[in-house]
Amino acid sequence: MGNNLEGLFSPHGVRDGGRFDVAVIGGGTAGAFAAASAADAGAKTLLIEKNGVLGGTMTVGGVSFPGLFFAWGEQIIGGKCWDLIKRAEELGGADIPEMIRVPKHHFDLQIRLNPFVWAAALDEMINKYGVKLLLHTMLADACPENGGVALILAQKDGMKKVRAKKIVDCTADADAVRMLGFPVEKSTSLQPATLYVRGTKLDPQPDLDALGAEAEKALEDGRLPPWVKPRSCVKLVKGLDISYHVDCPADADGSEGKTRLEVAARRDALKVAEFIRAFPGCEKFTFDAFAPECGVRETCRIVGETVVTADDYISGRVFPDAVCNAFYPIDRHKPPYAIHQVFFKEGEYATVPYSALIPRGSDDVLAAGRCISADADALSALRVQAVCMATGQAAGCAAAIAAGLSGSVREVDIKSLRAELKRQNAILPKEIKE
Repeated sequence: MGNNLEGLFSPHGVRDGGRFDVAVIGGGTAGAFAAASAADAGAKTLLIEKNGVLGGTMTVGGVSFPGLFFAWGEQIIGGKCWDLIKRAEELGGADIPEMIRVPKHHFDLQIRLNPFVWAAALDEMINKYGVKLLLHTMLADACPENGGVALILAQKDGMKKVRAKKIVDCTADADAVRMLGFPVEKSTSLQPATLYVRGTKLDPQPDLDALGAEAEKALEDGRLPPWVKPRSCVKLVKGLDISYHVDCPADADGSEGKTRLEVAARRDALKVAEFIRAFPGCEKFTFDAFAPECGVRETCRIVGETVVTADDYISGRVFPDAVCNAFYPIDRHKPPYAIHQVFFKEGEYATVPYSALIPRGSDDVLAAGRCISADADALSALRVQAVCMATGQAAGCAAAIAAGLSGSVREVDIKSLRAELKRQNAILPKEIKE
């Protein structure tokens, strides 16, 4: 942000939005917990969210099944994120399966959440810890200023400038990190995005076998998008949810690329609906619900002080600065529906180092969520929701500590960070747990 923006946007100019110890950009899977953890650690905290609801992919993306909190029958991720899942369960909005040691499938341990209950519980948590919340607010620019970071925010009533000693980038696309000039990287071939939709349950049901066979033909002759599974059409007329893949453009970390992605996803859904409605007995089919945003698996990731590799991850390496655990398998999606998966050996799970949350050379900026520093295969596991929550908690605590000491995020004492995480009931990696 090299230009002086004051006075350029309206007669009122850029208004003063105040000063904070910690500002968290993005109130999704990682950001809400980063903000609550920073505030609980004593920091005056601001949370900035572009949507009108917290939760990110768990609410506006339709991916409301976080995992994995347990490994081999043992809980490995806890703290505010687990407390909130239990609160959602108390409100009738969480279905927690039995956490058996070796399930038939790893996804059998996913927790099913009601998106409304989850959003309301997040509101409760943010209010409980006294976080200043700004919804319907976009980050427009960022620059270093007076030993901290100045953020220009675009709001419905104009532009606002806030100042923070430390910031945590939880945008998933490393927006603030890129604006501040820190290096990022991106895979040459991005994983596909996903759109969730729910079909109308038809009564009476059409000939499902014939519908599936016709869908196979439609895929062959191009009447259905190549990402759509034939059985998806059958599920939709049963009134079930489906998720289908959409090519993720290389610039999906920006507004133009994200626009193309969202429009393409809905266009594909419309093609599916038109195909189904043309089948005998399906004339009244439509979609009963859809996610307002695509679930994006991968865009930018920071180049951190440490880059977690696939070998680091799947071997269960214990980093000397490990601040949380992870258990999801390497799970890299490839078009159209191929998945490269690598599972842990029995008894093992991964750790995440604090230094993977630090953009290389940064003093005032941390990142959490799916943009942390890792190679493409490791990130395909680290991007999942339970891990994003855990990295958010760690980044929030670290930002608060650094702000309180007026020091660099790179100089945060790991023992102090672990002690604060432990005080907040987070579960630390076993080998370094005190």
